[in-house]
Amino acid sequence: MVQSQDEGQGTSKQPLEFVQLVEAAVLKMLTFVDAIIAAAARTNDRSGAMALADEKLWVLIEVHDALSMALEHIMSPSLSSPFGESTEGTMRNLLSADLAKLDEAIWDTIVEIRNSILAWMDDDVTRCTNILSSNDKSVNRILHDAFLRVKYVPENENVSLLSSLIIELARSLEEKLAIMSRSWFSDQSLRFLFLINNSDFIMQQLHRHLCFPLLTLSHKTDGYINSYLQVSWAPVLKCLQDPATPHCFTRCSPLTKFKSKFHKTYTVQKLWKVPDPDMRKRLRKAIIEKVIPVFTQFLEDNSISTLKVTTPRKVEEMLADLFEG
Repeated sequence: MVQSQDEGQGTSKQPLEFVQLVEAAVLKMLTFVDAIIAAAARTNDRSGAMALADEKLWVLIEVHDALSMALEHIMSPSLSSPFGESTEGTMRNLLSADLAKLDEAIWDTIVEIRNSILAWMDDDVTRCTNILSSNDKSVNRILHDAFLRVKYVPENENVSLLSSLIIELARSLEEKLAIMSRSWFSDQSLRFLFLINNSDFIMQQLHRHLCFPLLTLSHKTDGYINSYLQVSWAPVLKCLQDPATPHCFTRCSPLTKFKSKFHKTYTVQKLWKVPDPDMRKRLRKAIIEKVIPVFTQFLEDNSISTLKVTTPRKVEEMLADLFEG
């Protein structure tokens, strides 16, 4: 079949037009990348940066993944390319340069989040952790690059770089909450209950993303529970250990002081809230194990009949009602 000159020219133009179209699309994408990075750099208002940091991180990672896919497609040896060697090399260089910019922007955003965590609360860090975990392949590669350039030194060398970063974010949040709670709560019992609730929540969120025991954070929660028991219930039990008054039913007797202190503490803390059922059960058990043996021993040592006082069983039932809110 004889092909006309016009048809031949039209066919030869098609690859060139396609190349120009793809080139224009990629250049527009790269312009968008520059705009995204510039906008990220301009977000220097502290409260604004905190509110938008997770969205900014998400957008940067999404654009990074799109450019990575485009670069992989261009560089794939199994695909025949319609581009000329010069055009293909130019696009490859442009994409590589902008991916490097995005790597830097993503790392800077992670550093911003880590350094600014003082003003964040649990939900903010949870959102950030979700973003990092759902893009673990890209983020791990960026962290590895930062590690090679000694920009990031993981605190835990036994886990992946991303896992180490997530643990560091969580620990930083816990430390900042512990510091800030000193000025938030005049009641030390309520302060430690706040720290227990937050520490437990952080642990639950991390367990969704990390598949290994978080011993450091778990020990922190244990420490908060012990501190709570010490400030809340040690003063109650101290009433029973006061040898000053041997008579057990006078106004100033150890038993009378214990009953007064116990009911005051119980009445207040019954209204406090521990949202997680497992932690609520754990705290009640810890209180019961601290209070009941001492109270029972006091009654036995002083030969006090349980017919005349509130029984240890009744005290245990009361403690089992704590933290319903």
